[in-house]
Amino acid sequence: MAEWHGEVSFRSDYVYHGYSKSRGNPVAQADLNYVSDSGWYAGSGLSQVSFDDHVNPSYSALEVKPYAGVNLPIDDDWHTNLATTGYVYNSKVFSEDADYVDFSASLHYQDWISGKVILAPDAYQRHATVPSYDLNLRHDLADDFQLSAGLGYSQAKALFRQDYFYWNVGASWYLTRYLVVDMRYVDVQLHNYPADGAYPDYFYPRPVENKYLFSVSLGF
Repeated sequence: MAEWHGEVSFRSDYVYHGYSKSRGNPVAQADLNYVSDSGWYAGSGLSQVSFDDHVNPSYSALEVKPYAGVNLPIDDDWHTNLATTGYVYNSKVFSEDADYVDFSASLHYQDWISGKVILAPDAYQRHATVPSYDLNLRHDLADDFQLSAGLGYSQAKALFRQDYFYWNVGASWYLTRYLVVDMRYVDVQLHNYPADGAYPDYFYPRPVENKYLFSVSLGF
């Protein structure tokens, strides 16, 4: 059955592949998408952002994230997902235009394990091709309580001058069918982060090290 879905959330930090897109500050986010009977879907997300580039006269405060993809069943236990996602900013990111797109393919077994490959051919328009790999595990302890963990690896040497691992572990509590509270611990092996403003034109988002994250999401 074709359906519209939406979500509004509050997050203590906007974490992406082991680094913060909000300088470690809380953000509000929203998402709206449409899923067809045949498995195709499309939508867009909206989030506050804040990079460590405020020494520059023009910097982004919003990220629009349009996306489209398709879910393809393989059998009763396995399915795959193919998607493309855009990242559009309302101004500059570290003094440069930064809108870009990535492509992803994921494989899921039932509801408890999934693997994903993401390729950004020109990440943040920095002439850097960045492949990343994610593995995620989920386990329901009860109908309303779920444990989950994720491990990722980003081949980001062209962007950050290093490749690195990132990971998280946490729990989600479904207060109602539509209201979810999530708490998790995150860490990353991304080093050589310069002091704020040291290189205003160099791309260096803030790594998320040894940190707890909290979020509340309301969906329909």
